[in-house]
Amino acid sequence: MAMDTTTRRRRRLEGEEEEEGLDRISGLPDAVLGEIVSLLPTKDGARTQVLSSRWRPLWRSAPLNLDPCGLSVGREISRILSAHLGPGRRFFIPRYILRPEGERSAATLLDGWLRSPALDNLQELDFHYGDRFPYAQVSPPPPLPASVHRFSSTLRVASFGGCGLPDGNATALHFPLLKQLSLLHVTISESSLHALLAGCPVLQSLLLSFNSGCRRLRIVSRSLRSIGVKPGRGDCRLQQLILEDAPSLERLLCSSSLCGRVIDISVISAPKLDTLGPLDDDFPRLDFGATVFQGSHLVSLITVMPSVKILALVNAHLSLDVVINFMKCFPCLEKLYIKTVRPGEKNVWCRKYKNLVGTLDIRLKKIVLLRYRGNKSHVNFAKFFVLNARVLESMVFENEGKEKMISNEWAEKQHSLLQTKNRASRGAQFDFVCRPGPLGQVGIELAHDLSTDDPFVRFRDWS
Repeated sequence: MAMDTTTRRRRRLEGEEEEEGLDRISGLPDAVLGEIVSLLPTKDGARTQVLSSRWRPLWRSAPLNLDPCGLSVGREISRILSAHLGPGRRFFIPRYILRPEGERSAATLLDGWLRSPALDNLQELDFHYGDRFPYAQVSPPPPLPASVHRFSSTLRVASFGGCGLPDGNATALHFPLLKQLSLLHVTISESSLHALLAGCPVLQSLLLSFNSGCRRLRIVSRSLRSIGVKPGRGDCRLQQLILEDAPSLERLLCSSSLCGRVIDISVISAPKLDTLGPLDDDFPRLDFGATVFQGSHLVSLITVMPSVKILALVNAHLSLDVVINFMKCFPCLEKLYIKTVRPGEKNVWCRKYKNLVGTLDIRLKKIVLLRYRGNKSHVNFAKFFVLNARVLESMVFENEGKEKMISNEWAEKQHSLLQTKNRASRGAQFDFVCRPGPLGQVGIELAHDLSTDDPFVRFRDWS
């Protein structure tokens, strides 16, 4: 009896080992395996041909995901395109690849690739001719390849860089399925940009960075949810952004250029605008109807924006006056991020805001102060919220760099100065942290990441 039990157990284990050795993945239908291959990086997808004879034909027929990172020359891309039989899914060409080869220009090379049958039905296109700043060019940038028009009915994601887009409505691009658009170092006129956006009826996110030729942009879109803009430099840069009719817009991410150039922002109709910033002291004009800011100074306050819940500021002097003015304009603000670079103003508020404290409804739940120094100015600023923010959940004090490591003694002293034991919100947490440096640069490109509720979670890494 014991022998029978042992035999059955051994046979069961042998059967389980045989099952574990089975190649179940290869038993899937070709369509499913093709989807798996197409999701892999280019080199890994090509290597699946050596797995077995079952996998060998899949690479050539699966939707092509061409991301040539690691490839050194365009000839390798040409070889992949000529050998692939399937439709295209994604075609990404990094800047270093688009260099003239022999007698062919980068524009001719790219146009030839885009005409390849291997890219039929392409869904994602991303290319950049290189770091060609339009305002510094003697000759015009390469034109947008004419072959891009053949993807008008299939593209869902597009990023055009370092090129010039045709002028006039007659040559305007139409992308009825496009949801994500990036224009980087592009030369385009105001009328052409308006025509391009009008030809993208389901566009959800738009990124504009260092472009030239369009000084004023009016946003009229019922589908657009997110905008990221860095205006660039020169007289032909974007200087004014008008949100004329944007009923679905949730976030506006804006960043100054290397020389501090910023744009006028006018919000006429954006009832769902939830996230805004980073706004710095140099903003020439920011208006919400009859409420107007010039830089960080409030000129008039008549209308408010109750939809704004998340705000990021680059406030050099860490001024409580500035922040309170923004809070008056955004009465439902829940998250506030502030990056400061100087010791700060006096921020004496006990008498100045004595009457305001009882009437101002502070709804802030999270406050992050970057480059907090713990001096009298910074303490006075933070203490206002410690003692008056009744629903505050978290307040983070970040000290960047290596000049000061946070000791327990220093943190305890800060708790005493801030009077955290007398905090208005009993559940509030106060954290003093030291960041050694950026984890990796981020910025307005987060306009495309609609899965992220708060793009300023890594505000210290913004560039």
